[in-house]
Amino acid sequence: MDEERNEVEELAARARSGEAEAFEALYRSHQAGIYTFILSQVRERELAADLTQETFVRAWQSLPRLRKAGAFRGWLHRIAANLVRDEVKSGRARLEVAASVLATNGETLAPEPRADAAEGPEAMLASQEMKGAVWDALAELPAQQRAAVVMHHVEGMSMTEIAEATGVRPGTVMSRLARAREALRKRLSRYVEGTDDLS
Repeated sequence: MDEERNEVEELAARARSGEAEAFEALYRSHQAGIYTFILSQVRERELAADLTQETFVRAWQSLPRLRKAGAFRGWLHRIAANLVRDEVKSGRARLEVAASVLATNGETLAPEPRADAAEGPEAMLASQEMKGAVWDALAELPAQQRAAVVMHHVEGMSMTEIAEATGVRPGTVMSRLARAREALRKRLSRYVEGTDDLS
Protein backbone atom coordinates (compact mmCIF):
# COMPACT_ATOMS: atom_id res chain seq x y z
CA MET A 1 0.00 0.00 0.00
CA ASP A 2 2.79 2.40 0.92
CA GLU A 3 4.62 1.45 -2.27
CA GLU A 4 1.52 2.23 -4.33
CA ARG A 5 1.04 5.53 -2.50
CA ASN A 6 4.67 6.47 -3.13
CA GLU A 7 4.33 5.65 -6.81
CA VAL A 8 1.20 7.81 -7.11
CA GLU A 9 2.94 10.64 -5.27
CA GLU A 10 5.94 10.43 -7.60
CA LEU A 11 3.74 10.37 -10.70
CA ALA A 12 1.66 13.30 -9.42
CA ALA A 13 4.81 15.33 -8.73
CA ARG A 14 6.11 14.64 -12.23
CA ALA A 15 2.72 15.41 -13.78
CA ARG A 16 2.52 18.63 -11.80
CA SER A 17 5.80 19.69 -13.41
CA GLY A 18 4.23 19.16 -16.83
CA GLU A 19 5.15 15.57 -17.70
CA ALA A 20 2.24 14.30 -19.79
CA GLU A 21 3.35 10.65 -19.64
CA ALA A 22 3.16 10.71 -15.84
CA PHE A 23 -0.37 12.08 -16.00
CA GLU A 24 -1.35 9.40 -18.51
CA ALA A 25 -0.13 6.79 -16.03
CA LEU A 26 -2.26 8.41 -13.32
CA TYR A 27 -5.23 8.37 -15.67
CA ARG A 28 -4.80 4.67 -16.39
CA SER A 29 -4.58 3.77 -12.70
CA HIS A 30 -7.42 6.00 -11.46
CA GLN A 31 -9.89 6.16 -14.35
CA ALA A 32 -11.89 3.07 -13.35
CA GLY A 33 -12.21 4.18 -9.73
CA ILE A 34 -13.38 7.67 -10.66
CA TYR A 35 -15.88 6.23 -13.14
CA THR A 36 -17.28 3.88 -10.49
CA PHE A 37 -17.55 6.73 -7.99
CA ILE A 38 -19.39 8.98 -10.44
CA LEU A 39 -21.63 6.16 -11.67
CA SER A 40 -22.61 5.48 -8.06
CA GLN A 41 -24.04 8.99 -7.93
CA VAL A 42 -25.67 9.42 -11.35
CA ARG A 43 -26.36 5.85 -12.55
CA GLU A 44 -26.13 6.87 -16.18
CA ARG A 45 -23.19 5.20 -17.89
CA GLU A 46 -22.78 7.71 -20.70
CA LEU A 47 -23.03 10.65 -18.33
CA ALA A 48 -20.61 8.97 -15.91
CA ALA A 49 -18.13 8.43 -18.74
CA ASP A 50 -18.40 12.07 -19.81
CA LEU A 51 -17.94 13.33 -16.26
CA THR A 52 -14.97 11.00 -15.78
CA GLN A 53 -13.26 12.50 -18.81
CA GLU A 54 -14.08 16.00 -17.60
CA THR A 55 -12.64 15.16 -14.17
CA PHE A 56 -9.26 14.33 -15.71
CA VAL A 57 -9.34 17.35 -18.01
CA ARG A 58 -9.89 19.60 -15.01
CA ALA A 59 -7.28 17.73 -13.00
CA TRP A 60 -4.67 18.27 -15.72
CA GLN A 61 -5.55 21.97 -15.92
CA SER A 62 -5.47 22.36 -12.14
CA LEU A 63 -2.39 20.26 -11.34
CA PRO A 64 -0.17 23.29 -10.65
CA ARG A 65 -2.52 24.11 -7.75
CA LEU A 66 -2.21 20.65 -6.16
CA ARG A 67 -0.36 21.36 -2.92
CA LYS A 68 0.57 17.81 -1.90
CA ALA A 69 1.27 15.20 -4.54
CA GLY A 70 0.45 12.52 -1.97
CA ALA A 71 -3.14 13.79 -1.77
CA PHE A 72 -3.76 13.21 -5.47
CA ARG A 73 -6.47 10.54 -5.14
CA GLY A 74 -8.55 12.50 -2.64
CA TRP A 75 -8.09 15.68 -4.69
CA LEU A 76 -9.23 13.85 -7.83
CA HIS A 77 -12.35 12.59 -6.07
CA ARG A 78 -13.14 16.11 -4.92
CA ILE A 79 -13.05 17.32 -8.53
CA ALA A 80 -15.37 14.46 -9.50
CA ALA A 81 -17.72 15.19 -6.59
CA ASN A 82 -17.90 18.86 -7.58
CA LEU A 83 -18.74 17.92 -11.17
CA VAL A 84 -21.49 15.58 -9.97
CA ARG A 85 -22.87 18.31 -7.71
CA ASP A 86 -22.91 20.79 -10.61
CA GLU A 87 -24.60 18.18 -12.81
CA VAL A 88 -27.28 17.57 -10.19
CA LYS A 89 -27.88 21.28 -9.80
CA SER A 90 -28.33 21.57 -13.55
CA GLY A 91 -31.12 19.00 -13.34
CA ARG A 92 -29.56 16.67 -15.92
CA ALA A 93 -28.44 13.93 -13.55
CA ARG A 94 -30.61 11.49 -11.64
CA LEU A 95 -29.37 10.97 -8.11
CA GLU A 96 -29.64 7.23 -7.97
CA VAL A 97 -26.92 4.93 -6.81
CA ALA A 98 -25.27 2.20 -8.76
CA ALA A 99 -24.68 -0.97 -6.80
CA SER A 100 -21.76 -0.76 -4.42
CA VAL A 101 -19.62 -3.34 -2.76
CA LEU A 102 -20.76 -4.27 0.71
CA ALA A 103 -18.38 -6.43 2.73
CA THR A 104 -19.76 -8.74 5.35
CA ASN A 105 -18.15 -11.78 6.95
CA GLY A 106 -15.34 -11.53 4.42
CA GLU A 107 -17.75 -11.92 1.50
CA THR A 108 -18.75 -9.34 -1.08
CA LEU A 109 -22.01 -8.24 -2.57
CA ALA A 110 -20.85 -7.06 -5.97
CA PRO A 111 -22.65 -4.63 -8.27
CA GLU A 112 -22.79 -7.24 -11.03
CA PRO A 113 -23.14 -10.63 -9.35
CA ARG A 114 -21.65 -13.31 -11.56
CA ALA A 115 -23.91 -16.33 -11.69
CA ASP A 116 -22.18 -19.69 -11.60
CA ALA A 117 -22.89 -21.66 -14.74
CA ALA A 118 -23.93 -24.58 -12.55
CA GLU A 119 -26.53 -22.52 -10.70
CA GLY A 120 -30.14 -23.15 -11.44
CA PRO A 121 -32.73 -20.49 -12.29
CA GLU A 122 -33.77 -20.14 -8.63
CA ALA A 123 -30.25 -19.21 -7.58
CA MET A 124 -29.89 -16.77 -10.47
CA LEU A 125 -33.19 -15.11 -9.59
CA ALA A 126 -32.14 -14.85 -5.94
CA SER A 127 -28.88 -13.21 -7.02
CA GLN A 128 -30.76 -10.67 -9.13
CA GLU A 129 -33.19 -10.02 -6.27
CA MET A 130 -30.28 -9.35 -3.89
CA LYS A 131 -28.64 -7.06 -6.43
CA GLY A 132 -31.84 -5.06 -6.70
CA ALA A 133 -32.12 -4.87 -2.93
CA VAL A 134 -28.57 -3.50 -2.65
CA TRP A 135 -29.35 -0.89 -5.30
CA ASP A 136 -32.53 0.16 -3.53
CA ALA A 137 -30.90 0.29 -0.09
CA LEU A 138 -27.98 2.39 -1.29
CA ALA A 139 -30.27 4.70 -3.26
CA GLU A 140 -32.15 5.50 -0.05
CA LEU A 141 -29.01 6.67 1.76
CA PRO A 142 -28.29 10.40 1.94
CA ALA A 143 -25.81 11.41 -0.79
CA GLN A 144 -22.94 12.00 1.65
CA GLN A 145 -23.32 8.58 3.24
CA ARG A 146 -23.67 6.91 -0.15
CA ALA A 147 -20.48 8.55 -1.42
CA ALA A 148 -18.59 7.45 1.70
CA VAL A 149 -19.75 3.84 1.24
CA VAL A 150 -18.66 3.79 -2.40
CA MET A 151 -15.28 5.36 -1.73
CA HIS A 152 -14.54 3.09 1.23
CA HIS A 153 -16.01 -0.24 0.11
CA VAL A 154 -15.57 -0.02 -3.67
CA GLU A 155 -12.31 1.86 -3.94
CA GLY A 156 -10.74 0.95 -0.63
CA MET A 157 -10.03 4.54 0.30
CA SER A 158 -8.95 5.26 3.85
CA MET A 159 -10.84 7.57 6.21
CA THR A 160 -8.15 10.21 5.69
CA GLU A 161 -8.39 9.99 1.90
CA ILE A 162 -12.18 10.25 1.99
CA ALA A 163 -11.92 13.20 4.36
CA GLU A 164 -9.56 14.95 1.95
CA ALA A 165 -11.86 14.20 -0.98
CA THR A 166 -15.00 15.46 0.75
CA GLY A 167 -13.51 18.31 2.76
CA VAL A 168 -14.54 17.02 6.18
CA ARG A 169 -12.75 15.54 9.19
CA PRO A 170 -11.97 11.80 9.35
CA GLY A 171 -14.31 11.54 12.35
CA THR A 172 -17.15 12.85 10.21
CA VAL A 173 -16.38 10.21 7.58
CA MET A 174 -16.45 7.51 10.27
CA SER A 175 -19.78 8.81 11.51
CA ARG A 176 -21.28 8.82 8.01
CA LEU A 177 -20.09 5.27 7.39
CA ALA A 178 -21.45 4.10 10.74
CA ARG A 179 -24.88 5.57 10.00
CA ALA A 180 -24.82 4.14 6.47
CA ARG A 181 -23.88 0.68 7.74
CA GLU A 182 -26.67 0.72 10.30
CA ALA A 183 -29.21 1.73 7.67
CA LEU A 184 -27.93 -0.93 5.26
CA ARG A 185 -28.01 -3.60 7.97
CA LYS A 186 -31.69 -2.93 8.56
CA ARG A 187 -32.64 -2.77 4.89
CA LEU A 188 -30.62 -5.81 3.83
CA SER A 189 -31.06 -8.00 6.91
CA ARG A 190 -33.12 -10.59 5.03
CA TYR A 191 -30.35 -11.03 2.44
CA VAL A 192 -27.22 -10.81 4.56
CA GLU A 193 -26.40 -13.13 7.42
CA GLY A 194 -24.19 -11.99 10.27
CA THR A 195 -24.90 -8.32 9.70
CA ASP A 196 -23.25 -7.47 13.02
CA ASP A 197 -19.94 -8.02 11.26
CA LEU A 198 -20.63 -5.48 8.53
CA SER A 199 -17.58 -3.25 8.24
